[in-house]
Amino acid sequence: MATFGAKALTRIATASQAAFGTAASIGTATGEILFNETIGSLDLGVTVDLGETVSVGKRTAIQASQPTITGKAPILTIAEAPASMRTLPLMFDAIGATTTGAGPYTWTWSPTQGDVDTLVFYSFLVEDGVQKYLVRDAAPTEITLSTDANGLLQAGATFAATTAATSALAFPTAIPANPFLAGRLMKLSTDTNFPDKSGTGATAYASIYNFSLSITTGVGMVTALDGSLTAATAALTGVLDATLTFTVASNAAAGTTFPITDIATQKYLRLFGTTTDNYGVWILGSWEIENIVPLSADNEGVVVNEVTCRLAYDTTSGKSLEVVIDSPLATAP
Repeated sequence: MATFGAKALTRIATASQAAFGTAASIGTATGEILFNETIGSLDLGVTVDLGETVSVGKRTAIQASQPTITGKAPILTIAEAPASMRTLPLMFDAIGATTTGAGPYTWTWSPTQGDVDTLVFYSFLVEDGVQKYLVRDAAPTEITLSTDANGLLQAGATFAATTAATSALAFPTAIPANPFLAGRLMKLSTDTNFPDKSGTGATAYASIYNFSLSITTGVGMVTALDGSLTAATAALTGVLDATLTFTVASNAAAGTTFPITDIATQKYLRLFGTTTDNYGVWILGSWEIENIVPLSADNEGVVVNEVTCRLAYDTTSGKSLEVVIDSPLATAP
């Protein structure tokens, strides 16, 4: 066994829970290894009252043995890393995605607008080769996707949880094939109504250089005076929001499709890409253009404009955002 925690021995495994408060079964044959950065991922989220505002006639403000733990709210941050088409669906499964098909399996997250979706809580096992922790009741508060022409599609997420404790559980031994998507395979198209996966009626737009998407899911831990230092449950208590930023070449197409006069105008956008083995991602949305910065930078000598969009509910379709992933994963672990 390792004596010191080593970067090469770090890893994260995950599995879905049957219910809030009941940790998932993770072991040599259960759970899924994530292809993600582990260092810096775990914040224990312990808040402490040090008693430093109380004076007892001593010059040192904090008195030994007096600090008191007032709450525990762990945060697990999955830093942006190459997005595996196998494990990316798990981030969206936690907030209500459904799956269909028979390989590739199609995972669709289409958030309910007039009600809330059912959360699926996840457990995570995190280690560095020496220390090992089990994080329970995790649900994503933020999910990010981004890419450019020089690498792979990236994904990350921030998970709120209730407990993080040392663990003796074993990690899954299987490391299945994880297909990744080159950024250059992503495309953008515009539409006249809420886009669909197949691109019916969509118009291709060829001059996009990169994009960054941040989704605020609305997940919140529910804390109350209930006799426990940890949250009693979690729910979709906040708003669904998203910001999409991308750069386009400063050319005639930009002047027609994304002119500066389109600020505060609704746009239907379809960002998508597939691998050679038919796995892929489709980001379908209704957006309001929040800002356009002309001549914002250059991309290898080409002047680009930066476009910033905010998620907007579309009254015609009753939707705002859908994320569809064609994956080799049939079911959540």
